[in-house]
Amino acid sequence: MSRFSLSVRLTLFFSLIVLLVTTTLSAVVFYQFGEKINQQIERNLTDTADHKAAEISNVLLFERTNLLSWRASSVMLDVVVDDLDKRITTELINLKQYYQLQGDLYVFNAAGVLIASTQPDVLKTQLPPAWQTQQDYALVFKHEVPFINGSVIAHVTALKPPQLKTQGYLVMTHSWDDISRLLAPKDSSFALHKAHEGNQGSADLFTANGVQTIEINDDFSERPLWIFDGISYLGSISKSVSVGDFSFQIAAFMPKKLALEPLLELTKNLLLAAALVGVPMIVLVSLLSRLLVTPIKKLTATIRTIEDSNDLSIKVPVSGRDEVADLGHAFNRMTTRLGELFHKFLVVEKELEDLNLSLERQVIDRTQQLQDALLKLQSAQTQLVQSEKMASLGQLVAGIAHEINNPIGAIYANMPPLEEYIDDIKGTVEFAQSCMDETEAQKLNAHMAQIDYTFVTDDLAKLLNSQKQAADRIRNIVLSLRNFSRLDQGEVKTVRLEEGLDSTLQMLHHHYKDRITVEKDYALNEMVECYAGELNQVFMNILANAIQAIPDKGRIFITTAKMNDQAVVSIADTGTGMPDEVRKKIFDPFFTTKEVGEGTGLGLSISYGIIEKHQGMLTVESELNRGTRFIIAIPLRLIKDA
Repeated sequence: MSRFSLSVRLTLFFSLIVLLVTTTLSAVVFYQFGEKINQQIERNLTDTADHKAAEISNVLLFERTNLLSWRASSVMLDVVVDDLDKRITTELINLKQYYQLQGDLYVFNAAGVLIASTQPDVLKTQLPPAWQTQQDYALVFKHEVPFINGSVIAHVTALKPPQLKTQGYLVMTHSWDDISRLLAPKDSSFALHKAHEGNQGSADLFTANGVQTIEINDDFSERPLWIFDGISYLGSISKSVSVGDFSFQIAAFMPKKLALEPLLELTKNLLLAAALVGVPMIVLVSLLSRLLVTPIKKLTATIRTIEDSNDLSIKVPVSGRDEVADLGHAFNRMTTRLGELFHKFLVVEKELEDLNLSLERQVIDRTQQLQDALLKLQSAQTQLVQSEKMASLGQLVAGIAHEINNPIGAIYANMPPLEEYIDDIKGTVEFAQSCMDETEAQKLNAHMAQIDYTFVTDDLAKLLNSQKQAADRIRNIVLSLRNFSRLDQGEVKTVRLEEGLDSTLQMLHHHYKDRITVEKDYALNEMVECYAGELNQVFMNILANAIQAIPDKGRIFITTAKMNDQAVVSIADTGTGMPDEVRKKIFDPFFTTKEVGEGTGLGLSISYGIIEKHQGMLTVESELNRGTRFIIAIPLRLIKDA
């Protein structure tokens, strides 16, 4: 009876354990996977909202970038010339067809009168109030104008030639219906929120039943559910996206029932798995309890006797050939072995003491070896990181140089035809003068005097020459970039460094002529073997930085000298200087103290590489509010690599 009771108790006990383990595992699995599913739902909604916001932002930014690029074309800047209206219209139509624009392009003159458009029959229309802006660029959100059907979004930019007043406005529209199509609901619904201070305001929600207005505020992410048309939704909002001064966000909503389907499926699977595991385990435990209890009790009694007497010679009585019998035989062998091992215990203990002492010495030696290896590994890792950094930078610079070469080639190709066209125009005017009688010639001469024909033709030649110089400058910069990226090795020349300095100052003269005095002390006056083009780029970078470092008026000191077998160039300024933490990073790639968009942080890094290529040194001395001095030292003759 007692054996039966023990069996029942074991069955109940292990059954309870099975149930507890199954329940606990199911709960843990449900909690873990449930949390992951909820997090995944939230991430998916956030990613969907960010993706949709990025999709709309990319469309608007693409249009904004193109608009700001188009306004710089010569045709757009000539809006003040009436006989160019047809050319502007043709240009606008070509742009719309080439870029497959959704909306239309409009050009207004300075008086706000529409003079060119891709939309027919709207010329002479007055600039709508919504498009009147004092800013260089403005994005006008959803609105309507009298001569366009439906709501539109408009990009407005001023046509303003350098150093002149605004000559007109270039406007690009985008149909609001196209934006609505991007936000049309599929598995999710979307709301477009025009961002305000504090992220509070209303949003247009696009659902299958149309567009409705909802309120969005700071606690958007804390709101568990949204109810639209009697259906519960989960929601998430994107990061704020800006186009110019206009900011907006996209909120994504998914039906709660659809979002929680994975949780319901997980619950069903867990219940089924618990049943499939728990029931067989309870039956198995019941059977094993009955089979194991009786022989185990006999074995336990014998073991208890050996325990009480400490007599390892007592053997467990064994009967049968099952696993319990094997256990009895194993126990008997164990007691025999324990007796033998006890005899050896003292010897082993002594050996262990000796081994511990030996291990301590080995640990000390190995620790020292590991420390040495760690120092070597850290040094190798530093060198590897620097190598990878410079390799990546070289690939980036090579790509930039390749991309710049294409438009520069186009500029060079257009220069000779432009010169020929100017000569043809001059020849045509002279021929017309020779074919006219005196009265007509006087009228033509009067008209030419009115437009200052002589100045215009002379200035055209100067402008063309200026364009050539600018193109040559860009080509030299591209060549320096290619040299920095090691696509070619450049050309070694023997030159006077003073000539390169003077040439660089001449190119930068318009940046400092009215406010900075340049003082020179040229004492080198010796031919130097170098990569002249690259060295001029170093001068350009350092002098340009010196000019920018002087906010108002100041001086720049340039000295050259010979020290031993080296040419030394010193460029100092009376600018703002720099603190030590900036000075230590000044030659790091991409490090810059300028505003975003004003500098790349590559100029001094490239300069440093060029001086190293000359087996020279480029150092900097600076003190905050006291100025900066760069010192260039290179050999008079390049040392050829073996």
